[in-house]
Amino acid sequence: WVAWPDKALFATGDPAVRWMGLSGRLVRLLDFENLSCDDHRLTAEEWERIPLIAVLDPKAAMAQFSIVADGERGLILIPREAGGVSRVNITIGENGLPARVVVSDPQGAVSTFDFTDWEAADGPPEGQWLPAPPDEIICISDPD
Repeated sequence: WVAWPDKALFATGDPAVRWMGLSGRLVRLLDFENLSCDDHRLTAEEWERIPLIAVLDPKAAMAQFSIVADGERGLILIPREAGGVSRVNITIGENGLPARVVVSDPQGAVSTFDFTDWEAADGPPEGQWLPAPPDEIICISDPD
């Protein structure tokens, strides 16, 4: 699930055992395998590493990135200013929506996100962008 501005919810596994929710600068990682839940407020540098703007707001992306066509179904986004991301490669699927997003940072780390089965939704499950842990799992927050 992804929504403008700055909201996302990702689930991995079948059935889903790990959830990552983003609401503004707050990220929650909920792991049912390890029975853990962590809340983290993103710093400005960490925020730069999550280029949701490329998916959610293409017009704003043009202000922050140089955009180069990569074949018939690809885009390369290169930040106009140095920061937490060195480039973002986006592959567009047959449905015209992102099928793969590859984010590279200046240290050489690469994160790949594959997207399948895009469909419109009224919102995330139970209306919550930050997944709610069951009673037996306590979320640990960053110290202030």
